[in-house]
Amino acid sequence: MKLVSFIRSGRRGYGYLEGDRVILTNELAGKETGEELKLDDVRLSAPMEPSAIFCTLVNSPRMLGVEAKKEAKEMLGSPKFFLKLPQIVVGPYDAILAPPTGVRPEVEIAVVVNKPLKMASKEEVKRSILGFSVFNDVTAPGEMKNDMYLAYRRDPSDGKVKKIPVRGSHFRNKNRDTFAPLGPWIVTTDELDDVSGLRMRSVYGGVSVQDGSSDELIYGVDELLVELSKVLTVPRLSVLTTGTIGYKGVEEASEYKLEAVESTLMVEVEKIGRLENPVRVERS
Repeated sequence: MKLVSFIRSGRRGYGYLEGDRVILTNELAGKETGEELKLDDVRLSAPMEPSAIFCTLVNSPRMLGVEAKKEAKEMLGSPKFFLKLPQIVVGPYDAILAPPTGVRPEVEIAVVVNKPLKMASKEEVKRSILGFSVFNDVTAPGEMKNDMYLAYRRDPSDGKVKKIPVRGSHFRNKNRDTFAPLGPWIVTTDELDDVSGLRMRSVYGGVSVQDGSSDELIYGVDELLVELSKVLTVPRLSVLTTGTIGYKGVEEASEYKLEAVESTLMVEVEKIGRLENPVRVERS
């Protein structure tokens, strides 16, 4: 089943797809209302309003600069997370506002959690998942410099305390208005219960930027949610994103950026969906 959301008469509506029709429900994955609409007569929005968005920071070898998954896992030690704010979520065909310093797409799988999780087992995690959507962890690497600063820290190379640059948080490069496209729907687990081996790709301005597989991911969905639930209670109707795959022909991915051009940015995950958004460049 594909769960959708749309805006009608200024109000959010919910439903699921049945061919070219939207069967309306009273809430996300709720009861049918007895109404239906033609898909062509509605404009889909983000399929949900997440209570929280937990993003996996690095989860593929190429994003660490290596090829082997075993080596990458040893380098990471454990899954790494950061937050994106729910209010920056946009849906299919909504505009992404890019700073002049440039952007890059990060095609990811969004995991929708339907039950609170705390210190969860893999079995509990599997029972908690409502379904999967496509997420674009849009990033502006050129803005990272504005969160860097100098501080006296112990240099691990020689053990001496000295003034060194500190990278800072992922704030200005990740949490910008429109930097969390989500959609176009949620594919429920009765239709797709295994996201391994899925082709993942992104295209910006007609140029292929990413093309790989979810098999590149170091930690699977179960491992990520188990680890996250050790840290805090994962709330109902929150989203976990899996982290992205690497970039084509790029040796060092963390600072990789593309010129901000006004074109279409597309991310796609096989069996889940395609998410397209026009890019508008903000002018200072």
